[in-house]
Amino acid sequence: MGGGDREAKPPSTIGKQEDMTDLERFKNIFYGLDIAYGQTKRTDEFDERGKHKTRSFIIKKEPIDKLWQDHLNGVDPALGIIPINQESKCKWACIDIDTYPVNHKQLINKIKEKNLPLTVFRSKSGGAHCFLFTDTFVPAILLRGKLKEMAAVLGYAKSEIFPKQNVLHVDRGDRGSFLNLPYHNAQRTVRYAFNEEGTAISLIEFFALYNKVKLTEETLKQLVIKKNTAPPLLEGAPPCLISLATEGIPEGSRNNAMVNYAVYLKKRFPETWDTEIFTYNKEFCKPPLPKAELDKVIESIRKTDYNYTCKDAPIESFCDAKKCVLQKYGVGDGVPGPEILEIKKYQSDPPIYYVLVGEDSVEVDSTTLHEPDKFSIACMDQIDLPMMPVSKVIWRKILQKLFKNLGVIEAPDSTKVDIQIRELLADYINKAPAKNMEDILRGLAYTEDGTSYFKFKDFWKYLIRTKTWPDKIYPKQKTARLLARLFSAKEIAGKIDGKSARYMEMKTIKLDKPNTKEDQMKEAPFA
Repeated sequence: MGGGDREAKPPSTIGKQEDMTDLERFKNIFYGLDIAYGQTKRTDEFDERGKHKTRSFIIKKEPIDKLWQDHLNGVDPALGIIPINQESKCKWACIDIDTYPVNHKQLINKIKEKNLPLTVFRSKSGGAHCFLFTDTFVPAILLRGKLKEMAAVLGYAKSEIFPKQNVLHVDRGDRGSFLNLPYHNAQRTVRYAFNEEGTAISLIEFFALYNKVKLTEETLKQLVIKKNTAPPLLEGAPPCLISLATEGIPEGSRNNAMVNYAVYLKKRFPETWDTEIFTYNKEFCKPPLPKAELDKVIESIRKTDYNYTCKDAPIESFCDAKKCVLQKYGVGDGVPGPEILEIKKYQSDPPIYYVLVGEDSVEVDSTTLHEPDKFSIACMDQIDLPMMPVSKVIWRKILQKLFKNLGVIEAPDSTKVDIQIRELLADYINKAPAKNMEDILRGLAYTEDGTSYFKFKDFWKYLIRTKTWPDKIYPKQKTARLLARLFSAKEIAGKIDGKSARYMEMKTIKLDKPNTKEDQMKEAPFA
């Protein structure tokens, strides 16, 4: 394979495919965001499914060729790429099927049956990554829309889709989420692609397959995902119920399935639904639900105006909300509200949070995130979609769950409170230095033998006048404590020019240039 330690080049600068090295071909296929990449390391801890827990980072540097080559050579850790670039476009997207066990051959046959342009890969943990490839960068919203439809018809509507958002707000510091690439240790890899027959293929064989399955942007736009045809019994029904009727109701799900068929029937046949349901039970449940069990379903629906249980098995796996609202007997006003999928913390002072709501990102501060009503207003302002009312107790539980997988983005030093106050102090002390101690009474700072003296109230006036300090977050007393903690500043009660005065004493600060970190990382969500 080709190699080298040169800087990574965008795909547009690489020559014709027949002239590429294996490295360049691989990079051309899986290129994404060019200002950051991901890595994940396995820990010795296990989760409840028996999988090794991992610790993941996004490194805010361009992925150079050496990283790609190391990945193919099997050097740990594997390389993770963020598919969405700074223009919110992608060359690939992926359905991450993380349910076990996965029968890859059956999945491939199902994909072929539905004529979907997906390539199935085995993930490291034995799951499936279903990739959709394009030959050029296309809008992420287009790729995500097609993949969501495909996931629904395959019965994996709840699986994560990468990229996770339609728009990447790089200007806010967001870097998206990464996916570990296939063919780590390409010669003896466990992360390989399957061909159409369900056989594992080598990297070189994958390159040939890629040339067959990649789509142009125009072809992608025109791609129609074939849905299951509704039988007469399910005229105007939600797509999930049609899929269940076609694919079969999973074992152990008959009660929940019949609850949703009963909701449908109550909408379609409000006078006779409780007798019609026996036909549906016989037709779609194999074997049919016993009469005693079905009677319980009927009684529960008769007592309450149920909506479809869109977030529960078995229909959640086939959910296609956008199609459902268009059906005559679809969710209608009972459509589930937008769901919070992920929270990332940008570690500035004060911190900023990026909250992934459905397919859109909302930027909020701590107070707004903490209060459900304030957060709903932020959603309404930023993505034109207010949240449904929720109690504070439920809201806190939601936050607690999401914070267990909180993505942490390292912010530039200039946003950190200790760096900010250091630079502001340096400006105040050095820009207009006093000539003697008496000048302190005029609001200046005097420095002698490496020690600076100034009145805190004058420094505070400077902060307020220049509007450079978050005084609502760090009011006067809290700022004074910062000076004591960060710079060992202490207040002196003495006399200046014969007058009683209280002033600060601390080691002087001189900055030639702001401090910066070259290697900035964040801990991030990873699939």
